[in-house]
Amino acid sequence: MRRMMRGFAAIILALTVLVSGVVPNSMAYAAEVSEDIAAEEIQSGTEEDEALILESASEEAEVSEEETDAAVADTSADEEEIEAEEDETVILETAADSGTVPTLQYQTHVAKKGWLSAVSEGKTAGTTGQSLAVEAFKISLQNVDSDEWAGSGITYSAHVQSIGWQSSVSNGAVAGTTGQSKRVEAITIKLTGPIAEKYDVYYRVHTQSYGWLSWAKNGEKAGSSGYSKRIEAIQVVLVEKGGAAPGSTSKSYVYSRVSTQAYVQTYGWQSSVMENVVSGTVGQNKRLEAIRLQLSSEIEYSGSIQYQVYVQGYGWMDWKSNGATAGTTGQSKRIEAIRIKLTGDVANYYDVYYSVHMSKIGWCNYACNGETTGTTELSKPIQAIKVCLVKKGVDTAPSTSGTKYIAGYSSSAFTYSAQITGGGSTGTVAQKATLGTTGQSKQLQNITLYLSGSSSSLPSGTIQYATHVSGTGWTGWSSCGTASGSSSSSRGLEAVKIQLTGNLANYYDIYYRAHVEKYGWLGWAKNGQTAGTTGISYRLEALQIVLVPKDCSAPGANANYYTNQKKITATDAMQAKAMQYSSPTQYLIMVDRDSHKVGIFKGSKGKWEYLYKWDCANGKASTPTVAGVFSVQNKGYYFDSGSSRCYWWTQFYGNYLFHSVLYTKSGTLQDGRVGMALSHGCVRLKIENAKWIYDNVPRGTTVVVY
Repeated sequence: MRRMMRGFAAIILALTVLVSGVVPNSMAYAAEVSEDIAAEEIQSGTEEDEALILESASEEAEVSEEETDAAVADTSADEEEIEAEEDETVILETAADSGTVPTLQYQTHVAKKGWLSAVSEGKTAGTTGQSLAVEAFKISLQNVDSDEWAGSGITYSAHVQSIGWQSSVSNGAVAGTTGQSKRVEAITIKLTGPIAEKYDVYYRVHTQSYGWLSWAKNGEKAGSSGYSKRIEAIQVVLVEKGGAAPGSTSKSYVYSRVSTQAYVQTYGWQSSVMENVVSGTVGQNKRLEAIRLQLSSEIEYSGSIQYQVYVQGYGWMDWKSNGATAGTTGQSKRIEAIRIKLTGDVANYYDVYYSVHMSKIGWCNYACNGETTGTTELSKPIQAIKVCLVKKGVDTAPSTSGTKYIAGYSSSAFTYSAQITGGGSTGTVAQKATLGTTGQSKQLQNITLYLSGSSSSLPSGTIQYATHVSGTGWTGWSSCGTASGSSSSSRGLEAVKIQLTGNLANYYDIYYRAHVEKYGWLGWAKNGQTAGTTGISYRLEALQIVLVPKDCSAPGANANYYTNQKKITATDAMQAKAMQYSSPTQYLIMVDRDSHKVGIFKGSKGKWEYLYKWDCANGKASTPTVAGVFSVQNKGYYFDSGSSRCYWWTQFYGNYLFHSVLYTKSGTLQDGRVGMALSHGCVRLKIENAKWIYDNVPRGTTVVVY
């Protein structure tokens, strides 16, 4: 009712100015008008009030524009011209000042601007949209000189950058700092004395990154702490006890309700971080080895935060709480999964959410209140974590949809069995164990793979496999529990392919290798590659298969797991030695100085087959043929040496050549001896053999002399 009366007083005062052109000198006039109106309301009926208003409106219409302008000019010559709505506000405030209704006045000191003009109750002190920090402020009560408000006051304090909470000040004193470039991050305000019994003080702040926060009241904190966010503006208002708040009161103060600290591979303990800030590393391939979590002392409820980690080599470790270390340090053990929960009264008002960053997967969706996030049995390291508290029914919770935990298969979940031609069943064996036989010349007839487990946390998908059967070729793909191969003991396996499907392929690789007739164990194939042989009718005698999490090492090199070339068995020492060498062409020449032999091979490293093996005359003891690995270079028809002529020469190192035995310049044989150490260092051959090298062996071919 008091506010309504003040409004009527303002209207009458405005009409009086417009009609008479005279502004009352005494501020008490507004109060007198207010009292007169109140008296007339009691004594007069509605009709008289309406007549009075109509009469005033009529008089206002008769005043000329010039008279109105003159009246305004007389009363505002020393003031700036302001809008009509602002005039009304000034009138209302002037009327209020003449009574006993307390009001507020406050002022802010802003970075780069200094002290701004004081503003009245409910107005914005500071700036918005300019990224300027409030560095100090002061507040005072107005219109509290009457006996009714004797002893009333207002106190306030500031949380300042690098200082923290300052001591409270009151009644127009400065809170914060000036000349130090330190931002105010949070404030508190409260009333004291008689005014505190009849009024609440509400206030809110405009904060960097958040904008306007909700309203706080009576000493509650407004702003933020722990985030280094500046306050940019404030608003303060008095509300009579029992009156409605000026707006939402849900979130007036932002602070880190939980902190996280991570122990990281190579780096050790990192600094604590605030809620929902990354603790650990991303993009550096560094495992998380231990964590500590701590609730803020500013949380208004009792209770604790508890956390549990799944650690490489240990599994689930004991629950820890309130800053204790969960995990290991100095042991190079990765954390693979995490659970976090709240206990006590705080759990009734908050939920705890957490998300982890996993190797080769990235960030998972948030888990909540004790749920497991990460992986188990997959050897996959967690690299970072984010934790936050969400106030029930107030804050917006992060998404928890999607995958946040994957359970791996135990080593015993994957097994396989086979039939051996003429030998019956192998029985079921564990992964990486040998399926079949070695050294018994027995062939696998068919194979069956098994993968057990039905938990919804396991990766979806299965194992598929196909086999190459002698005389038949490739079968179609079979799935776990179904035999692949031959149903007849007259046919057996020569090769196999194994692959993963679905989400299983995202978390695992499958490796397998074949023991093949004549070759023995080949290298490891993986993920659908062919292991074994085709086209050469070699039996597949044994297999080894292993399911490997993607973050684990392969069981061996992923190479030389398949061939369609028959195994070449060396027939003598020269061929055995030749198998060790490679050549950029399909030919290889070997020279044995002790046995005075030249071998011509065709093929490739490990697969050299004899084309020819000839006698030669290499260098005698005083002029030996150079030893080493060389290559074919220049060629020619003949050259003369003294009275001798040598035909079809091929250079392999400097002046060292393959050429014919000695002839006269007329073309008759002069010395046709081979099979002995006789030359000056070159390798002499029968003329037809020297010509074969000249005609067929290309430049670059490897020549080995030993």
